[in-house]
Amino acid sequence: MSQIDPVFGLIVIGRGDPRLARATIAASRTWRHPPARVVLAVPKGREHVFANVAPPGQTVSTVAAAEPEMLAAAVASLAGEVDLVLATPEGVVLDPAWLAGLRDHVILYEDSIAGVDLVPAVVKIDTEAGGASFDLAVADRPREPRLLSRLRGAIRARSLMGAVLWARIETLRQIKLATTGEGGDAVSFMLALDQLRERGRTTVRPTQHGCHVRLLPERRTGFDAGYGLYRRLEQLADARRSAAAVGGPSTSHIDLDLERLRLMAEQMLRSVLGKAGRHNAATFLKGALAARRDALAVRRTVVRDLRELR
Repeated sequence: MSQIDPVFGLIVIGRGDPRLARATIAASRTWRHPPARVVLAVPKGREHVFANVAPPGQTVSTVAAAEPEMLAAAVASLAGEVDLVLATPEGVVLDPAWLAGLRDHVILYEDSIAGVDLVPAVVKIDTEAGGASFDLAVADRPREPRLLSRLRGAIRARSLMGAVLWARIETLRQIKLATTGEGGDAVSFMLALDQLRERGRTTVRPTQHGCHVRLLPERRTGFDAGYGLYRRLEQLADARRSAAAVGGPSTSHIDLDLERLRLMAEQMLRSVLGKAGRHNAATFLKGALAARRDALAVRRTVVRDLRELR
């Protein structure tokens, strides 16, 4: 990689609303050093939904793959063309100051190979009050107080927070990349860092130079998302316990016990005190509780079977 002028490639993971993907892509046009390539990674079969997502005058390549392979396929499409990969889910809008700071960091610190920047600031857009147009005009929306963003960053579940993964592309090609569906991209990104920690310096940090756009009202049921995300966290915790039992690595960029606690507490508060999205939070919590019960049942069955084998 040229230490004078690194070449950036942007990957936007699109799943649900093309307006959110468009907002993320459009923000990159304001950067002082815009990405040389922009790739939109979408689930196979949903290409038509994102067919016209590129802002006027901007070229966007679309990569369609199965959900677990979306990020890996997008990274492969950038190989040989960029030095640094930036990957983020739809709806994360990054300010020019964010890229300027990252560019200075990777030029100054050659041993820093990858990181995850968490985006605690949220911009809520009511699509029933004039926000239903294709262009959300995120830059014109008022930002919430910085103190509120910092408080959210301290207590919110990382799996539900906006996040961006940045990494030198030669390191990403050496590890297994996977995404896990809507919600949980931050977890997937931090698991990638766990694989890279032996190769160089990796960091997880919050940034105030960006925002996570949410469209309201949220009428969808959250049961499947809650069940899938909590089940994924349980699977990761089980795998970590198994690795620790045989002396495997125990350090990680994410504390799974704390993450599950934060996830349940947040959804409980939103389901009781939230104004918008209360139904989604309540059904998300039901899905997470169902996943927890299933995980406990499986664990008890395994323990019972082991006892019977003695």
